[in-house]
Amino acid sequence: MLEVEMKDQINIVVVGSINTDLTTYLDAFPKQNETVMARNYETAFGGKGLNQAVAAARFGANVTMIGCIGNDDFGAQALAHLANEGVNCQHVTVLDDANTGVATIQVDKDGNNMISVVPGANRALCAAHIERAKAVIGAADIVLTQGEIGMGAIRRALELARELGVRTILNPAPVREGLRNLIPFASILTPNETETEILGGVYPSADNTASALAGLYELGAQEIVITCGGRGSVVATDGSHMAIPAYSVDAVDTTGAGDVFNGVLAVGVASGLDLGRAARQASAAAAISVTRKTANAAPSRLETQCFIDEADHG
Repeated sequence: MLEVEMKDQINIVVVGSINTDLTTYLDAFPKQNETVMARNYETAFGGKGLNQAVAAARFGANVTMIGCIGNDDFGAQALAHLANEGVNCQHVTVLDDANTGVATIQVDKDGNNMISVVPGANRALCAAHIERAKAVIGAADIVLTQGEIGMGAIRRALELARELGVRTILNPAPVREGLRNLIPFASILTPNETETEILGGVYPSADNTASALAGLYELGAQEIVITCGGRGSVVATDGSHMAIPAYSVDAVDTTGAGDVFNGVLAVGVASGLDLGRAARQASAAAAISVTRKTANAAPSRLETQCFIDEADHG
């Protein structure tokens, strides 16, 4: 049985995006120049950073969010949501000259999604914001960041954490110009299958896993977790790799599953779990999340433990 383990206090810093998600649910994605009727529509809080922060907080970690929002209703609502989830927002900056980020999301009947993001205030997050949070970063067990914010902020977060002896997770989503250069600064790299192919040139199919990992190692990756959706994940550390199988569930909406995985992975690693056990735990949390609508579907630590117990004893 996999226990959901926690030490007494875990401090996670998430450097990332804060968005409002505008989601439509439809039977099938429209073709180019085609109009289709959707079944329903929802507004929710999102952004990879926000989703990851909430996932870690619901798992019991002390989480500090570093990000930027606009001085608008979407921003105020997102800030209130983070605070309600117990996330420390002292390093969330409110900007008068930018809108809060917005993501438009389409979800088909099988739970697959297509997402377009308008970054807005997320673009303004920069190295200066990271420097102002130096004390918080220095006290963290893990710093988690991803690709929806300014490249300067990502670089400085990874560099500063390393200078302070803090481990880091880089979720390279989306893959953007210059992101490859930051891979050597991250303790753990967590691409999905598509991002792995874009970064390293090889799609991580079951037959090509070693080659796909080699491409990432050539970029300077240290430890790697490739998320593979319904196939589970691949964990690579100390020159070897292993497959972590996925939990079988009926997916309703896969939006944000990778964010839940990364948030819970950060908690697991900070707890002292080895990377394989942390990934297995994160897979369980992500599996629960896809059975719920919207990106804000992260489970609690207790829910995840009950899910794992039931799956193990089937």
